[in-house]
Parts: sequence; C-alpha cells; structure tokens
Amino acid sequence: MCRPFFTNLAYMVYFQVYSKLPELTEDMISRIPEHRQKVDRLLALGRIVSYSVSFERDALWMTVYAANEMAVMDILADLPLNELLNPKITPLMFHLSPDMVTTPSWN
Repeated sequence: MCRPFFTNLAYMVYFQVYSKLPELTEDMISRIPEHRQKVDRLLALGRIVSYSVSFERDALWMTVYAANEMAVMDILADLPLNELLNPKITPLMFHLSPDMVTTPSWN
C-alpha cells in the first residue's frame, strides 16, 4: 500500500506491480489476445513502461506510470486477466531504462 503522501502528488510516479499467476486454464488462454492488445495500447501510451512474465508463466511484473495507487488499480481493472491477479503495488523512488537515457551527441 502506498504511503499517504503519494496520493496527493501533483505529478506522476512509477509503480512496480508484481503478481503470482495461477496455472494456465482454457479460460485464461482465451483472454490472452485481448489482454495483450490492451497491454500493447497502454505501452504505446506510456502508462505501462515495462511488462514481463516469467519463463515458467507463474509471475508477472510491470512498471506503471501513474498519479497514485488508485490510478494503477484503475489501469489493472481494465485488463481482461485482472480478476486472476493478486497484485502487490509498490511506489518506486525512480525507474531507469536504456530508452530513458539521453545519448550524447558526437557532433
């Protein structure tokens, strides 16, 4: 759970979302195409900045860019596999990735 001061920020912050995944079922498999489509859209919009599933398909991690934990929950609520998740949401001090680092100009 977020500390109270995170809920009133006037800017967006990064959150790490972690969830164990249940064993795959036919119902889950049938929801995956729509789930991937929605995740891809959120990635394109910059709301989700990374999305990973373990090789064993038993855990999921995503980094979400949002104003507060409730906004993260709203994003998760729109995903078709949401009801199967038991997410642990952690606010991050910072999030770095190669695409966020400015490349120096050699000119």
